[in-house]
Amino acid sequence: MASFKRNFTILMTLQVSTYLAPLLTLPWLARVLGPNEYGRLSFALAFTAYFITLTNFSFSLTATPKISINRDDRATRSRVFWETMSAQALLVVSSFLVLLALTFTVPQLAENRDLLLTGFGMAVGAMLIPTWYFQGVEDLAPISIFVFAGRALSVPAMYLFVRHRDDVYIAMLVNTLVPLLSGIAICTFLYFRREIDFVPVSVKAALARLREGWSVFIATSLVEIYASSNIVLLTLMAGNVAGGYFAAGDKLIRAALGMLQPLRTAAYPRVSFLMHHARDEAFVFLRKMFVLQGGIASMISLCIFFGAPLAVKLLYGPQYEPTVDVLRWMAFVPLMSSLSDLFGVQTMLPLGMNSAFSRVLIASAVLNFGLLAVLAKLFGEQGAAATALIVETSIAAAMALTLHLEGVQFLRRPVTTESAES
Repeated sequence: MASFKRNFTILMTLQVSTYLAPLLTLPWLARVLGPNEYGRLSFALAFTAYFITLTNFSFSLTATPKISINRDDRATRSRVFWETMSAQALLVVSSFLVLLALTFTVPQLAENRDLLLTGFGMAVGAMLIPTWYFQGVEDLAPISIFVFAGRALSVPAMYLFVRHRDDVYIAMLVNTLVPLLSGIAICTFLYFRREIDFVPVSVKAALARLREGWSVFIATSLVEIYASSNIVLLTLMAGNVAGGYFAAGDKLIRAALGMLQPLRTAAYPRVSFLMHHARDEAFVFLRKMFVLQGGIASMISLCIFFGAPLAVKLLYGPQYEPTVDVLRWMAFVPLMSSLSDLFGVQTMLPLGMNSAFSRVLIASAVLNFGLLAVLAKLFGEQGAAATALIVETSIAAAMALTLHLEGVQFLRRPVTTESAES
């Protein structure tokens, strides 16, 4: 528990700084670039997020428990590390080839080729930042320092170098350099720390890591993919301006969700460890998390709903007035996301209910794309915002129902029977 509290404090400090940096630059970028160019930048960032998601491959959920369980076994820990890094390297190379091909075959992507290729450096940076490893050993201070430094330096860089609407390429470059340089620094730190032995990895072993985490990746990545797709598809259907209005609101919602991430990140390895060694204690811990995380998320959602007009006025100015309605539609997304995290990631996955977890998220992705195609076409940015709320609510409800049907009632009493599903 001491390590959990320490890691939570570190992550909370880092997350505040990580999301404070974009919030400090967001008003500047939105005003300087204008709705059209800001929408274009948001489109390119959202499309690049597909490849970041692929590179991460949900290793924070599959590799983290392996590192956590074997944290005192240097040989196994080193093998898991290099197999996971090798798997990510394969994904980065494949992703770049796919992106390159798309920018030469799809007209809408060809128009933004320079932005997209510049932004791909963020996927490389994601590969170089093994958050899953530091989560597993429950020592998040080193990675936090490097990422904090990168984020801090990005703020003056945006203000100094992004001065006109044509500087959209510079804005993308600054976004790219943050994870890329942070990743290089973290890898250098790990090299000199010498707590990992080099283990040669075959392509077969790297592919085995990918096959092992495939079902979890398909499920969890769908959430990130449709979150990015809302901006991408809205921009394609309704134009850069509507995309800019939605992206301005979505950035604030993502920042709010980010404030909850330290709690989630610190809790997951702890729950995984307790489920493996002391299940009753795991559910005691989850009940405490429900009160703490749910309470924080509720306050955040209420603040967003009632503070939307003031936030848009102060951050973006009158040209972004439609963003007020976007924020109000999405205000309770943080609460719903918090509940789905507790029911799904923190409970279903440690219990081995991977298949049920995957089914819920796959169904939610289908619902998201179906609703988005209709509502975004009819109502533009407000339709995309309504879609986000409906889908997040459905995920939380479906996961709660699944746990109930499986007899997992951790909010009422400790679970004493096995509720696992391969």
